[in-house]
Amino acid sequence: MPVVFAGDPFLIKLRAELFKDCRRVGVAVSGGADSVCLLHLMLELPGLDMTVLHLNHMARGAESDADAAFVRDLAARLGLPLEYREQRIPADDNFEQAARRVRKAFFLDCLKRLQLDCIATGHTLSDQAETVLFRFLRGAGTAGLAGILPVTAEGIVRPMLHLTRAEIVDWLRARGIAWREDSTNREVRFARNRIRHELLPALMRDWNPRLPE
Repeated sequence: MPVVFAGDPFLIKLRAELFKDCRRVGVAVSGGADSVCLLHLMLELPGLDMTVLHLNHMARGAESDADAAFVRDLAARLGLPLEYREQRIPADDNFEQAARRVRKAFFLDCLKRLQLDCIATGHTLSDQAETVLFRFLRGAGTAGLAGILPVTAEGIVRPMLHLTRAEIVDWLRARGIAWREDSTNREVRFARNRIRHELLPALMRDWNPRLPE
């Protein structure tokens, strides 16, 4: 059965107006805290016909399979259909960039094949801060420094860009909602993780604690 949060102040924070032109919505769920929170919040929005989308890169062996099983069980418990795909990332590719390309192709395929109006993803304010800082360091122009868009021309909707990762974790813990942790999120061999775990915390500590905002 769905967890009901009617009247929850946190639900009000979800940018529900982004779905005004969407009825058939795919919700990208990796099993992580952000996407699990997004899915539970969207259950409370009226008039949406939702499908859970999960892409398994099979990059972490049994851990990836356990993530897929978690999402499959979550969708079943909530009474939602699941669109599942397995696709490996070539070993000689930059994993982060290749994974983004594969996810985007999966989303665009789902939009067309399932006749969805849009796809919701669980990107947060924390993701936004990391993205802008990453692009700044790479020398992006003004378009790149605009960061992650709340709505894209292809139909990707990101209604949690104003919420931090810490807020989301606190919300899930307060309601006893489980999620999965991706062990690779701690690996500093990935540029995004070095920004998340080393550079951004140092800048917040030494320069501006409100830097993400």
